[in-house]
Amino acid sequence: MRPDRSHTLLFFLIVLFLSSWHLFGGGNDNVTSRAAMVASIVQHGTLNIDAYAENAGDKAFINGHYYSEKAPLPALIVVPFWWVVHLFSQPLPDGTLDPALIRLGGFLIGSVPFALIATLIWMRLCAGNGRAHIPPAWAAALPVFGSFLFIQSGAFFGHLIGAMFLLLAYRAWDRDNMLVCGSFAGAAVLCEFTVALFPVYWALLLLFRRNYRALGMLALGALPACLLLGAYNMAISGSPLTIGYSHQVGYDFMHEAAGFGLPDLEHLWHITFSDYRGLFFYAPVLVAAFLALFTQRDRPRWWLDPVLVPSALSILAISGFGGWWGGWSYGPRYLTAVAVLLFYRCLPAFVAWHWSRWAFGPVALFGLLCAFAAKDTVGFSLPTEFIHPLTQVILPAIGGSSSDTQWPILLGVPAQWCSVLFLLLFTAGMFALRRMDHRDAVG
Repeated sequence: MRPDRSHTLLFFLIVLFLSSWHLFGGGNDNVTSRAAMVASIVQHGTLNIDAYAENAGDKAFINGHYYSEKAPLPALIVVPFWWVVHLFSQPLPDGTLDPALIRLGGFLIGSVPFALIATLIWMRLCAGNGRAHIPPAWAAALPVFGSFLFIQSGAFFGHLIGAMFLLLAYRAWDRDNMLVCGSFAGAAVLCEFTVALFPVYWALLLLFRRNYRALGMLALGALPACLLLGAYNMAISGSPLTIGYSHQVGYDFMHEAAGFGLPDLEHLWHITFSDYRGLFFYAPVLVAAFLALFTQRDRPRWWLDPVLVPSALSILAISGFGGWWGGWSYGPRYLTAVAVLLFYRCLPAFVAWHWSRWAFGPVALFGLLCAFAAKDTVGFSLPTEFIHPLTQVILPAIGGSSSDTQWPILLGVPAQWCSVLFLLLFTAGMFALRRMDHRDAVG
């Protein structure tokens, strides 16, 4: 089954609408750092965020000035859009970050990548060989909505857009288009530095295969991103190799080796299976998908796999990172790209698995209940000190005030009505996607 372009666009738009229902416009340290960079460029024509330093939580202090310490591409993408909005809006007092800017960043850098990731997974499932025991639309949409990826949609983080670019890079790798692969991989690194483990491993694979031409094309594709990052680093620190994280205010552990050390077994448990920040706990469909992948007849040679090996290396690396828990986070946000590529890699085997029709429902429903409960209550604002955030923070919050990040609230709709309406629209959207799948199958 191969969907036509109109159905692909419709799938993307339905997922985009649902993932944009919640647009975070608050003062989280992560998002204000990027928003401050956008506002400084548009309203002051400078990279330093001195004018917004008091309202920007995460920041670097270099040579007497404050800068956003984040990877620069997400903020740079938002700049032209905010410039247009700024032309027709009334500016807030100097030093104040406009919530509209933060919501715009959440839509462009959170919701749009989320919708594109789900669409690309759906397209892969539709193109798969063999019998699928689960409708491709549900097999693509429900796992990502029922995971920590959904919590990041609508928020001005850099993880989802970095994962999106990395997924596009892997698709190009799969098609042996190394120039495009390198270009997208470079863009991914400009969104989140830790995803560099993937293109580095791909380069080593090409070197191992002695495919020097492909290696050269991969490097050539990544060259523009390397030059842009070097120029940005030079502009803020005077050195093309010094990133803002090395000067982050309030996080001394970042000043040595960018905060990385040896892997830690306790941390490894907490970012994989624990209910604290566990990848497989907060993206539960991955458990069944992994089982399906490694029980199929043509099991992958994992030691040469371009997704499984760098994913494992990324998990190990984050377990040795000084801020491995990710701060106030629902799930392991530093492993966002890992989750996206594992979904893309493992779900085709899962839908063809004989037991998938019985396994999919319970794990997908568990993920949806957890993610929707968090989205409608505390979002990603889970204090670090709670070791069991689902039972200690999220469940006690159910029945209280609904999330104020839902955009219809701006139109005067009560928050609880918005929550009910979202559930109805989500249900209708999933059945619309299922109906579209059926038409493609019989067409």
